[in-house]
Amino acid sequence: MTTIPVVVKHSGKKYNVDLDPEENGLTFKMQLYSLTGVPPERQKILTKGGQLKDDSDLKKFNIKPNHAFIMLGTAGELPKAPEEPVKFIEDMSDHQIARVSKNPSGIVNLGNTCYMNSSLQALRSIPEIKDNLKKYRSNNIDLTDELKALYASMEGTSQSAIPAAFLSSLRNRLPQFAETDDTGHYKQQDAEEFWTQLLGILKDSLREGGDSVVDKYLSGSLDVEMKTDEAPEEAPSKRSEVFTKLNCHISNGTNYLKDGLLAGLTDTLEKNSETLGRNAEYKVTKKITRLPKYLTVQFVRFYWRRDTQKKSKILHRVAFPQELDVTDLCSDELKKKIIPVREKLQEIRKEEEDARRSAKKARFDPSLLVNGQRPDPITEEKKAEYRAEVDKVIDESLKNDEGNNPSALYELTAVVTHKGANADSGHYKCYVRNDQEEGKWWRFDDDKVSLIDESKIETLAGGGESDSALIVLYRAADV
Repeated sequence: MTTIPVVVKHSGKKYNVDLDPEENGLTFKMQLYSLTGVPPERQKILTKGGQLKDDSDLKKFNIKPNHAFIMLGTAGELPKAPEEPVKFIEDMSDHQIARVSKNPSGIVNLGNTCYMNSSLQALRSIPEIKDNLKKYRSNNIDLTDELKALYASMEGTSQSAIPAAFLSSLRNRLPQFAETDDTGHYKQQDAEEFWTQLLGILKDSLREGGDSVVDKYLSGSLDVEMKTDEAPEEAPSKRSEVFTKLNCHISNGTNYLKDGLLAGLTDTLEKNSETLGRNAEYKVTKKITRLPKYLTVQFVRFYWRRDTQKKSKILHRVAFPQELDVTDLCSDELKKKIIPVREKLQEIRKEEEDARRSAKKARFDPSLLVNGQRPDPITEEKKAEYRAEVDKVIDESLKNDEGNNPSALYELTAVVTHKGANADSGHYKCYVRNDQEEGKWWRFDDDKVSLIDESKIETLAGGGESDSALIVLYRAADV
């Protein structure tokens, strides 16, 4: 997304705003609303090319950097209470929710905030995060409170949310996201850095029964072993390590996600050997000992270039699957526990696929259609039977560890992508699986939300400056 720095004059004040010429007049007015409190319907925006309307094509105004706008209008009186009582989403039936909401809510870009918007949409696909945000209480309004309010404003509506309060709180809490360029405009940021920082805050603030929600559902653990072949008699050093994401390292030979994950779990380093009395090369090997219900993978696409003083991007194509099996990344002890569960789950999934395939071939009575679609031949009763079968083979230690993945099988649920050549520019989007319609995904391009075919996800593997996966979120497979 290429934005143009412009100046808006209103009531004796000047506002520096990043304008996206690809958007329309209403989107620009929404940005000004977040800055001035003047609703779009009360704004009158004048410029050299005439008056800006809601449906105005901004490209036709031939806007250059530091272009001046004049805005007329006041915030007005506080809205009056509605004559009829407000009906909240919690009080609506499923039918009423479906009637008022077709697409999920997007998030308005407030000037180079697509890194934030895309990450927030991916995080919102995790029910445990949303549920615990609703329960969150604090004495002071903090960043977690603002996230709670933002997500609440997105429930049961297709109207885009304005993240002004959350953004302000973010920049106060984490000043690196308030960095500006030489003209005073906010810079583009790295979505992965935002994701990591936000999870760190939620790790401390969101707790379920005394335990951190992030630790429970999004964190895994590793056994780390370090040894040197130069001193075979030296005992390997061992330690445990917690992770909230795995790294997919990218080289010329990395063509698939699993290749990059395996590369990320091995390393070499040089350090002093007490046995040899000199420096030696050590091999570092990591094995997973706990798998979280939600597995985050970062494609390590950005690296620092000294000549350009920017985070440049590795454009190499790396394919990632809809279904991921990470058994071979696990320790031998964990493998023994998860393999029986994995095999049972794979057996059940094959039965389900066969049943659905047979149902499609069979003659069908159109009067039995539900919302225009055939009902799933796998009934809720049958699913309950399958879950009971899986439960029988789960090791007791895994049963008692809420929030883990006992099968090592995952399905893709969200993708954050980046378009461009470096982290300090370009544009981020988010893609989230639509669980209500098989084979469909939601594409979140800030406030523009659209339904796409699953085949589009395969094109996000990279290979150029077009949209390429930066963060992928997998959830534990279920029956």
